[in-house]
Amino acid sequence: METIGHKITDITPTRGFAAEFGAATTILVFSMPFLAVPVSTTHTLVGAVVGVGLAGGAKNVDFRVFGKIFASWVASLPAAGFGAVTLYVAMGSTAINLIVVLPIAFATVAYVLWVTRDDEVVIEDALADVGGDGTKQPTVFELFHKHAEAVEVTVDHMLTAVHKATKGEDASAEIQATIDAELAADNLKNALREKVSSREWKLLIGSDEFLFMLGRQDRIADYAQNVAEQLSFRPLYDNDEARQMVMEMAEAVQKTVAVYEDTVLHLRDLTLSGYTKTGREELLKYVQEVNLAEHEADLVESNAAGFVFRTGGDDALAAVHMYRVLQRLDDVANACEEAANAFLPIVFN
Repeated sequence: METIGHKITDITPTRGFAAEFGAATTILVFSMPFLAVPVSTTHTLVGAVVGVGLAGGAKNVDFRVFGKIFASWVASLPAAGFGAVTLYVAMGSTAINLIVVLPIAFATVAYVLWVTRDDEVVIEDALADVGGDGTKQPTVFELFHKHAEAVEVTVDHMLTAVHKATKGEDASAEIQATIDAELAADNLKNALREKVSSREWKLLIGSDEFLFMLGRQDRIADYAQNVAEQLSFRPLYDNDEARQMVMEMAEAVQKTVAVYEDTVLHLRDLTLSGYTKTGREELLKYVQEVNLAEHEADLVESNAAGFVFRTGGDDALAAVHMYRVLQRLDDVANACEEAANAFLPIVFN
């Protein structure tokens, strides 16, 4: 069921309904008295899933997985026949042989199931690190949103670190918390990238496009960690007005990240609802809001940088350090804009 639901093609609610209804109709027709053809419900459903995948183009169906399924259909017939003959001959139609052979057969099946069990999936561990419970198999875009939430947590820790640093307080704990949060986001990114690269999920967009989106999103957390590391180098330029501007810049960046996370949440809902036209139009509005928030952060950064250079002549080293912090903060906002713009192919295609 996991293979049919996840590995052949991307299943949305509307696609799932179409596949189920098509499979049920086929079974009912072939079960009519004038036909009375024995058909397999599982085989019929696989065909229906492939059909809804082909409705979006051949590239939306992983034919390697379908080929394995088809090969298993062909191989299972002679394999089942051989097994039945073997058991029949071994039992010899006697009760004693039956008592001996059946436990051996069941023990063999149990052993095969045990040694071929799936290895533990690393995504469950990664989800646990960012607050997931791992009790159900999420969709790829649900995990993408989980990663966006982990990225936002990283930025929140960065904001706290900036807040303490601008007040002249020790921000070492918040800096370390930012680094730890970035590592958790990175672990989830790696698990998600491994799953997509191994083609265990079939997406309505190409895997390369999705990995590009994931890489852009991960840069946000990377740059947030860079901000925290810059804060650890030395105290900020000792000017109350300049420090207040840095804090305003950090808040503008955090606002941009929050809008971006809302955009990813809508993207997740869009993929679950079947990529409707209205949903894509709403996604475009969210992307535009991210761009607007990034522009507002740029204005704050420009004013802050100009003030620092105008007033920092007496302590040039500290002024340059503060300017670098402002640059790294601007990198976070720019990364949000680039990550959101990576969704535009989904909007227009």
